[in-house]
Amino acid sequence: MRRIMTIVMSIGILFTLTACGKAEVEPEVNEWTRQGYFSDENDNLLTVMWMEEVDEPGWYVGLMMDELGAGCIIPQEGNSLHGNQNGWDESIDPLIVTVTEEGEDGLLLSMDDGESYHFKPYDIPQASIVVTINTEGWGYIAYAEGEAVPEIDPEYPSQSAYIGLAEPAVHTILAQPEPGNQFVKWTKNGEDFSTEPQLSFLLEESADYIAVFTEDPDWQNPVLPYVGPYQCNRASATVEEFGSNEAWISIEWASSAWELTNWVITGSMDPETLIISYDACSKNEFIYDDQGEVVSDESEYEEIPGTISFNEDGSFTWHRALPEGETDMVFERLP
Repeated sequence: MRRIMTIVMSIGILFTLTACGKAEVEPEVNEWTRQGYFSDENDNLLTVMWMEEVDEPGWYVGLMMDELGAGCIIPQEGNSLHGNQNGWDESIDPLIVTVTEEGEDGLLLSMDDGESYHFKPYDIPQASIVVTINTEGWGYIAYAEGEAVPEIDPEYPSQSAYIGLAEPAVHTILAQPEPGNQFVKWTKNGEDFSTEPQLSFLLEESADYIAVFTEDPDWQNPVLPYVGPYQCNRASATVEEFGSNEAWISIEWASSAWELTNWVITGSMDPETLIISYDACSKNEFIYDDQGEVVSDESEYEEIPGTISFNEDGSFTWHRALPEGETDMVFERLP
């Protein structure tokens, strides 16, 4: 079902694409009429649709085969559709396919490498069970088919989800609070359902599930004990708390009386290791005149990963992925 929904959803994206090639006009070319969804004996899925609302209308050919997913508007050449399914992105290796009619209602898909696949019309089952999952408060949700443990994407966590089923099936849902919050319960159609954050059960009817979160009254930003000013030779630093679990760190280095470099680093602290990891930070370079006025201010986004590690003696170590010869800086906390 997930593969089917992926193909259906990919069609919507096509309305923002331009055609990937122009058809070569040949005399006496039959009108192409076979479109819709098709599948083969291995459950590979092929989509052929006429796309009108694009810059250059044409035939969209989409393929979902194992881990391979591709789709593009390709031209009609003679009595076949032939072109590059990855033509919308030049950075992707070409996937040249040829689609021809086969039998009374089927399609033959031929790859450029000589492989061929036989497809028959396929009716996508209509979802008779519609399940929505949402959040109330500050937290995330995830779901998985069967009893597999759902995974919450650390970079793009979800706060809502939709599951469409043609028949009942077991799914597992998971709720995870944001730092500074705690999970309270699941509700189903507005009624209390469970206080367990992870549940595996049979979805057999349409329903709305909500993961309810609330603020944790005992929560403290792990950065809080380390807030304050620091010093490392001619460099100074300030550590401040930011949000429920993040730190805002400003580091200044005066290379001379007229030049100053400032780095601003933000990131979440791991409460167990007391380490803040980051991939990039902002960097500002200032030049002053003899009166102390700024005469030059250059800013950049420094894409050099690093860590801020707080030590047992109250200091912190600033490590950056710099060339050999550059050493870590240890900042001592000031009274």
